[in-house]
Amino acid sequence: MSAPDDALPWPVFWRRSTRARRVSLRIDPIERRVIVTCPPSIALKRAKAFLAQHRSWIDEKLAALPDALSLAPGSNLVLNDQSLVLSHAPEQRRPASLDGDRLIIGGPIERFEARAVCFLRQIAGMTLPEQLRRHAASMACTPSSIVCSAARTRWGSCTRTGKIMLNWRLVLMPATVRDYVIIHELAHLIHFDHSQAFWQHVERFHPERREAQNWLRHHGTRLLSLG
Repeated sequence: MSAPDDALPWPVFWRRSTRARRVSLRIDPIERRVIVTCPPSIALKRAKAFLAQHRSWIDEKLAALPDALSLAPGSNLVLNDQSLVLSHAPEQRRPASLDGDRLIIGGPIERFEARAVCFLRQIAGMTLPEQLRRHAASMACTPSSIVCSAARTRWGSCTRTGKIMLNWRLVLMPATVRDYVIIHELAHLIHFDHSQAFWQHVERFHPERREAQNWLRHHGTRLLSLG
């Protein structure tokens, strides 16, 4: 259930769950909102009181979230290890173009972020599959198919049929972190679990996997908030 409350300083999503035994709350770092879950038997008034008791905790958690990556004129980003500055050219007919270290977005300013995201996703679709194939060759495995996704909760996935999906936002990460995600998913073609053997296989091809995981924990939310 959703019940907007203008008196609250942050968005709240209210949900009923037959599996819940008590009122609980968590922070959605992507949408930057509070999710309150309560059993069907709990009145909304009681759930709101529970929320009010935890306002300080919520304020602290939301304030600690990293700023979302800005896609506005003058912003900086790294695309496949190339540092770029975003520029706006209203008269440019092409939605987006690269010129040296500039990513130029054309058209009205209202479409700036949407066109920037569209361009970044196109680049991901062209480059991530090739990067994965290169790692697959070195790991002596072959995925059945490769797809770029726009998932908001995971960086990659691998199905039992060998289909690998990679989040398009990987192109905005440092190369070593992007390589870790790709190697992680390819390792599932050999070990479809997270057993010790799986992690040993990952570390065989990416010895710095813990450093990459740490980067994702600290910076990943900033990228997932895009588009």
